[in-house]
Amino acid sequence: MAFLRRAFAALPVQLQRPIVRVMKRRRQDTRLQSVATLTQQALGDLRPLRTIHDPALPPRIMLVIDSIVPEQLMGGAGTALLLAVALAQARDCGICIVTRQQRHDLPALHALLDLQGAAFGGPIEVRHFTGAAGDAPVPLGARDLVLTTSWWSTWAARHAVPLEQIVYLLQEDERMFYPGGDQQLLCAEVLDDTRLRYVVNTQLLLTHFCESATAGPTAHGIAFEPAFPASIYYPIAHGGRRNLFFYARPNHPRNLFLRGIATLERAFAEGLFPVEDWDVHFFGIDVPRIDIAGRPIQYHDTVPWADYAQLVRTADLGLSLMYTPHPSYPPLDLAASGAVVVTNRFGPKGRTNDYCDNILYAPLSIDGLLDALRAGVERVGDTETRRAAFDRAALGRDWATSFAPVVAALADVARPGASS
Repeated sequence: MAFLRRAFAALPVQLQRPIVRVMKRRRQDTRLQSVATLTQQALGDLRPLRTIHDPALPPRIMLVIDSIVPEQLMGGAGTALLLAVALAQARDCGICIVTRQQRHDLPALHALLDLQGAAFGGPIEVRHFTGAAGDAPVPLGARDLVLTTSWWSTWAARHAVPLEQIVYLLQEDERMFYPGGDQQLLCAEVLDDTRLRYVVNTQLLLTHFCESATAGPTAHGIAFEPAFPASIYYPIAHGGRRNLFFYARPNHPRNLFLRGIATLERAFAEGLFPVEDWDVHFFGIDVPRIDIAGRPIQYHDTVPWADYAQLVRTADLGLSLMYTPHPSYPPLDLAASGAVVVTNRFGPKGRTNDYCDNILYAPLSIDGLLDALRAGVERVGDTETRRAAFDRAALGRDWATSFAPVVAALADVARPGASS
């Protein structure tokens, strides 16, 4: 051993360091670790909510959500806030928001509500609870309706909240977020919990859950259709050039970024969007600058709600892919603003066109998407047909109307003494 120590000491420092790292790792690997520790390391989001019962609390809507920051208020997070407001207004109560990951931005929250025509004058309390040992428990009353917004927030709430008080807002088949493994299994177990109530974003998604025999939403799911207020979503004139929008999210596999740019490369190569007539816009975070046949591309990274709406009003044709059963918001945003949009079929999505005839559903082959883009260009040029499809679109324009079935279905939740 003394010989080995001397030989090691004679080595250059740059050779000693990796050997030391390996030895330390081996020593660490021999330490016993608990199941809870290993689970926490692998599944950091799964920290149970801790509550403390407070019988003096008035009724509230408790919204359990990852964060309230401006860049995450578009789409699902914004919908969760709007549903919490609709439930609070119906019950004439306040709102308690529990953020689990990032902290909150209340001005951004109120700006969203004002923009969507859902201003809330009641009390809003915000607490931040990550599940760390030093976090204070969240006060919970018997008349609090606890609105969870993901399978992991639902999992956390089930450890600390009576099940009859939990309502799970389900806006995607969240099993599809993961490859086969522990996370997908845990998600599936939450979705199969028939003791919970489920509010499902769109009838399409609820149909998918029923067809896939997902026990929870099949037994206790109520669907709603999102709203697109006419004060936000409408077409505006924008000169002689046309605008092609691509929903580009390279870090979200479900949005099929590579299939989208491969399709656009073919489309540009065949002259489908002549550079003298069309401007190209990519919407999404962390989109690399791409050379697609030398075509100029305008990139829109993190865009505030009002700016996003202004841009969407100028769209003529959109390409927005989502490899899940939910229709996703961008195609509906575009159609509600007068654009034509190409998106993909998936399960019940695309079997019928229940929203707007300017939404063109296609198979996900490049040839199939190209055919749809060709049809889209033709529809853009047929202004009379395009306008008629926009005028008769079955897209809701008022959130109160959209949420009315949900509010009615949940009237007995977290109301002791009410019949179930």
